[in-house]
Amino acid sequence: MARGGFTLVEILIALAILGILLVMSVSTFQGMNEKYRVEAETKQLYADLMEARGRAVQRNRVHFVRLSVGGNVYATYDDTNTPPDGNGAFDNAVDSQIANAVMTHAVATNLPVAGGVASFEFNRNGIASSAGYIRLSSTAQADYDCITIVPTRIKMGQFNGGNCVEK
Repeated sequence: MARGGFTLVEILIALAILGILLVMSVSTFQGMNEKYRVEAETKQLYADLMEARGRAVQRNRVHFVRLSVGGNVYATYDDTNTPPDGNGAFDNAVDSQIANAVMTHAVATNLPVAGGVASFEFNRNGIASSAGYIRLSSTAQADYDCITIVPTRIKMGQFNGGNCVEK
């Protein structure tokens, strides 16, 4: 006579398989979540840089960008010292801060650095004063984790082999 149901061993094997699948899916989810956080921060930084560039042209004044290298903070400033069009020199106490962000990933760059701060500016024509890249440090293989800056353009890319490869 056949009995319906499962044995204790069959149930334990099924639970073990489910446990293994659950652990694998959680680690995959965490990796994907990290990838999306890096991409989101890169896109926000890109948007703030593009806004600073656009404002420089629109307002006909210099806009400054400051990045904490090895840290996770950046800010953009409008040159408001000496109205109406500024004096072209950064003054933290007087110039108006436009964007300020604290990110979860550290910033690395090959832009000029002084005192742990990388800085450059957009002139009245929207042209950047320096060329280089800004990278968000992470172990995740994000599609976008760096930004290249050249005098006439800003583009997002993926850091690969010591360079930011534009996409």
